Amino acid sequence: MKTILLVLAAALPLGAQVVNPATGKKFETRTINGSGGNSGVSINGSTTPPPPPKAKLVSYFSLSETRQWKSNDSRSLLGSIIAFEESVIEIDASSPAAAKEAAQKAPPAKLPEKPTLIRDGKIRLLVNNKPREVALELLSAEDRKFAEDLNARLPK
Repeated sequence: MKTILLVLAAALPLGAQVVNPATGKKFETRTINGSGGNSGVSINGSTTPPPPPKAKLVSYFSLSETRQWKSNDSRSLLGSIIAFEESVIEIDASSPAAAKEAAQKAPPAKLPEKPTLIRDGKIRLLVNNKPREVALELLSAEDRKFAEDLNARLPK
């Protein structure tokens, strides 16, 4: 038993040796262009400036006044019903002030001849200036009737 421990104790120092890498180049840093030298960064390509940023002016077509919409489970939502069509104009703008000025000078959006009020059993509501699609089956009977009556009055 004592002889086995002595053999194990003699083998332990051999397992704890640190190995140095064979070559020092393994840990050198390289430049981005891959030359391996210390020449700095080079980027090949065009020197043209990027195009100016674009802003989008989105116009929604409201088909009713803002009202309280109720669901079957008595939850409510304040918004106006809008058409599925929308007008999008891209504006070249270098700053927010330039975008605002260009948006004020933009021509007014025209309502389509045949706006879509109901699509795939859903209507669109403008809530907090964001469009939301709501299924008709989730609305209360009164609101569903309002949407269907409004849809019947629109040109087909």
